[in-house]
Amino acid sequence: IDKLWVEEGSTLAILGPNGAGKSTLLSIIALFQKPATGLIEISGENILALRNQLRFRRKLSFVFPQVYLLNETVYKNVALPLRLRGIRNTNKVDEMLELFKISQLREYKTSTLSQGQLHRVSLARAFVTDPDLLLLDEPFLSLDQRYKESLSTELRSILKQNKATTLLVTQDHSEALSLADKLAVMKNGKIMQQGEPQEIFLKPVSKEV
Repeated sequence: IDKLWVEEGSTLAILGPNGAGKSTLLSIIALFQKPATGLIEISGENILALRNQLRFRRKLSFVFPQVYLLNETVYKNVALPLRLRGIRNTNKVDEMLELFKISQLREYKTSTLSQGQLHRVSLARAFVTDPDLLLLDEPFLSLDQRYKESLSTELRSILKQNKATTLLVTQDHSEALSLADKLAVMKNGKIMQQGEPQEIFLKPVSKEV
C-alpha cells in the first residue's frame, strides 16, 4: 500500500512495532521533518508546498509520549495555545478544564500533579484550539493499564463529541481498538494494511500483519 488516508472527523490508529516509522510519520505531517519523497494532502491541498506553513501548523495539535508542560498553573498551561495565537477566550479554557475533569486543579502548579492528571492537562491543551487535525503519539505510554483504559474510554467519547480528525500511533492493540474507527498496520516504514479493525484482525493480508 503506498497511500494512507484518514476521513474527516474520524480516528485512525497506526499500529506497529518499535522502529516501524510511526512517530516519524506524525513528525512529517506536523512539518517537524521533511520527507525525501511523497505527498501529504489535507482537503486536497499539498501541505508540503504551502508558503505559509505556520498557518497550517496552527490548525493542528500534537500530543507527545512525554508530557511537556510549563511549571505554571494548570489554567495557564491549557490557555497557552490560545495566548500564542492572540486569542483571549477564557470560556474555552474553562470548557476544556471541565471536559477533562480538571477544573478543581486550575490553580495547581503542574509540578504537584500525578501522571494521570498531567496527561489530562496535556490533552486539554491539545483540544483548546479546536484543531483541524489531532496527532497523538503514544499518548498514554507512561500510565498504568487501569488508568490508561479509563482515560481511553473518556477520550473516545470526547473525540466523537468534538468530531476531531485524529491520527493515533501506538503499539497497544487494546488502545487502538478502544479509540479508533479505522486501523492501519505499519512496519519498516510501510503501510501493510488499512481498514476496519475487525477486517484486519480477522483477515490479515499477510503473516506479518
